[in-house]
Amino acid sequence: MDPTLTGPITGVVPLILVSDIEESAAFYRLLGFEIGNYQPRTGEKHWVWLYAPEASDWRRGPNLMLTRGEEGAQPRPGTTTLYLYAADVASVHATLVASGIAPGAIVYPDYMPKGEFGVHDPDGYHLTIAQAGPETP
Repeated sequence: MDPTLTGPITGVVPLILVSDIEESAAFYRLLGFEIGNYQPRTGEKHWVWLYAPEASDWRRGPNLMLTRGEEGAQPRPGTTTLYLYAADVASVHATLVASGIAPGAIVYPDYMPKGEFGVHDPDGYHLTIAQAGPETP
């Protein structure tokens, strides 16, 4: 066992079912993600791993996997909510708006006084994007 690991689980990477890998990857690119790996190597992609190249350690930074799933499998919006933290929530909001995406307004609930907003990805999955700070990832 690797002595630097402190528990039986060393990370969590959400895997979501999407209808169009390229369209979804383009949406998540607006949030700072890039494709780090994909399958198959030729032809239409059926699975991609997204990572944040700007993270100081890509292995511990935000990661997300997208899959088209088996033939006939459909995304299930409403079944997944991703809660993401951003270095500058207002800038991410502005980037989405400038790209023609309509996120919700930035709100400032008691548990997130620096702000958060909701947005849906191309398949209708709900994302909440919140301001990162000293007490958040």
